[in-house]
Amino acid sequence: MRRRVVSITLPTPVPEPEYPEYDQVRTEAERRSRGPLDPGALPVMEAVARRRGDDWCTGVIGRTFGGVAYVPCADAFMLLVADEMGLEPPVPQRIAESRRLFDEQRAQERARREERKEHERRRWELALSTCTVSVTVRANLNRGGSRALDHAVPDVPVRSSRGMHEAGRALCERKRNPRQLGEPIPDGVATCQNCVTYVAEIRPVDAPAPATKAERALLQLVVDGVVFTMRHARGGLTARVTTERSSSAGGGQGRSVNAAVAKLETKGWIAADTEYSATPDGGFGYRWRLTDAGTAELAG
Repeated sequence: MRRRVVSITLPTPVPEPEYPEYDQVRTEAERRSRGPLDPGALPVMEAVARRRGDDWCTGVIGRTFGGVAYVPCADAFMLLVADEMGLEPPVPQRIAESRRLFDEQRAQERARREERKEHERRRWELALSTCTVSVTVRANLNRGGSRALDHAVPDVPVRSSRGMHEAGRALCERKRNPRQLGEPIPDGVATCQNCVTYVAEIRPVDAPAPATKAERALLQLVVDGVVFTMRHARGGLTARVTTERSSSAGGGQGRSVNAAVAKLETKGWIAADTEYSATPDGGFGYRWRLTDAGTAELAG
């Protein structure tokens, strides 16, 4: 299909002068603009426009002034006539009101940008407060959109709910879509939502996974002092929550949590006493207690 280019000419805005000498100035300017244009007139017009300023020029011609080269010849001569007469016309009311509304809109946009930056800063600080790994912030140089995002980059290999993350690469990065990252930004704030989400949960590769809801509940029971390893009637040792009974074998001593306790012990969050002590219901067993790491995990 053949492409056709169509040019159109927009109509010139109707003048809205705010000074009584407008008709006199306009008549004289139209008289001077008849016939060939004197090549020496254009530099004079431009000099008047620079000296007087755009607001004065707008007031003279009664509509927005965009430069001598972009107005009709008669409008340009109006500048010379008004300057010779020493006039000081005000900016048309409609244009002044439009400028006021435009300035208000710009101010609102600046306020929204500042509000967004403050929100991003608070969100970033909150994510960093739970992060145990050193990260830097770098800009994305291969920008796909109009607004560039700054990404969080770990200094060492880390793990999150998504999986492994390489050191020196953005947390949100995928192998099929690598980022071209800039240099670290001092005191930078990551604005990529995915990166911020991962920062709050990343951990070193060899660190245990964050506690699940069930694990946190068991850690709290350990704090409450009701988790003991006890010897049941058949002679075996079983970790139990002594305040909760069950219908299984030995359930009279409490609900069995052997597997869960073993998992927490492997993660280094709990440790058992080496001596027997009394349980809350009058029995005896080895009480489980939180380690420093377990206390930190529960507090987090």
